[in-house]
Amino acid sequence: MIEGFENHKSQKLADEQQRVVIVGGGLAGLSAASALVGRGFKIDLIESRRQCGGRAASFEDSEDGSLVDACQHVAMGCCTNFLDLCERTGLGHYLRRDRTLWFIGPDGNRSACTPAGWVPAPFHLVPLLFGMKHFSFLEKAALSWGMVRLAVRQKAWKGDSELTAAQWLQPRQPERVIQLFWQPVIESALGESIDFVGISAVRKVVVDGFLAHPKAADLLVPTKPLGEIFGERLVAWLHGHGVTVHSGRAVTAIQYDTAGRATGVLCGQDVVPADGVVLAVPWRAANRLVPELLPPVDDSFVGSPITAVHLWFDRKIFDLPHAVLVGRVSQWVFQGEEENSACGKKDHRVQSKDAEHHCQVVISASRGVCDGDRSKLLEIVINELQEIFPAARGARLIRSRIVTDPTAVLSVRPDIESVRPNTKTSVENLFLAGDWTQTGWPSTMEGAVRSGRQAASQCLEMAQMKNDCVVKGLHKNTFIRLLVG
Repeated sequence: MIEGFENHKSQKLADEQQRVVIVGGGLAGLSAASALVGRGFKIDLIESRRQCGGRAASFEDSEDGSLVDACQHVAMGCCTNFLDLCERTGLGHYLRRDRTLWFIGPDGNRSACTPAGWVPAPFHLVPLLFGMKHFSFLEKAALSWGMVRLAVRQKAWKGDSELTAAQWLQPRQPERVIQLFWQPVIESALGESIDFVGISAVRKVVVDGFLAHPKAADLLVPTKPLGEIFGERLVAWLHGHGVTVHSGRAVTAIQYDTAGRATGVLCGQDVVPADGVVLAVPWRAANRLVPELLPPVDDSFVGSPITAVHLWFDRKIFDLPHAVLVGRVSQWVFQGEEENSACGKKDHRVQSKDAEHHCQVVISASRGVCDGDRSKLLEIVINELQEIFPAARGARLIRSRIVTDPTAVLSVRPDIESVRPNTKTSVENLFLAGDWTQTGWPSTMEGAVRSGRQAASQCLEMAQMKNDCVVKGLHKNTFIRLLVG
């Protein structure tokens, strides 16, 4: 009799649970789901692709079946919500923390730039900035002063609209410093050319990514393929915590009641009922599903392309974990996942290919690079690697693959914040998520995770529960707070 009563009680509690449906299995949707775990909701996550992860995904190498990231993703020490997601779900040990940033100048000289860990911000940056061998002392001083000037909050930008990074930098920084520091750093961090990106987004990178804290500029590099970390292990964690993940199902419409509340989502003829809906899909997909809920946008609301050049050589061609290549078409070069394992061992899926060594060259804001001629791009990239790394000159290229995502990130152009939509919509129980929404961050993994957690916070508020999903940024000391206003 007691057992029957308990079963009835459990069924009643299950029936009373509010059901949240999350549309989209990228980082935004996955973070929303993980933030709602253990809060008393019944959670369904629906992803149209076979595997979750969105742009943080991998493809299967046709040669040996191993997973290869479509494009290298890295986080920084300032990405507190992304790092918290990884730690909370048991994925933190798949990220390697690199304190040293390697810059290779036009003359091939290496600069190991490491922030000081024992002095307060912003003085921790002195070893990093003054460690760049390709700059003169005066250029290093100008770069340091430029960072400080950019960090100081300004009441208004010149003119009626926000300046681009190029417009702000050109009268204030030496041309070589712009070309050999600001351009590669801005384009890598924001995925867009300095000619297009707004200066407020650059200020965000400078303050939060460099000046704010001694650990802000640390590089967090995945040591396993993204498809394994997020598409497999994070999804398995969600499964283990009661989240129902539907992959390979496309949402075709949102269902509403007569009062205008969302009551479910349609997957063809099937209806998944919902008390709350989180729409965590790219902005074009969101515009197809809920055009009436999004603000009108013009041509400035566009994506920026990123190109990854994957190369497999018959030997290891360089001895660094990564390097920023300044003054070249190639911007970053990374060792392949099998070379980056945190424990120093190769991934079990590529042990049969010990003779192959994978590296990846990343080119952000790759719009029009080499006029779209992939053969020419491959030739330039290989020549640049051979100029920099002597071991590459005697290496044999076994195979290559070039992957370009034409809308890899939202182009954070001047005044873009005025058209980025809020998490809340005019439908009281339908919320938006994605790195294109208002997160206070550019289009990054941190922005995507923050957006998912913001949407989860709205679900909690709707259920009159404590709203505590979003993690604060790194602590800023008194001097930094006064400096940035």
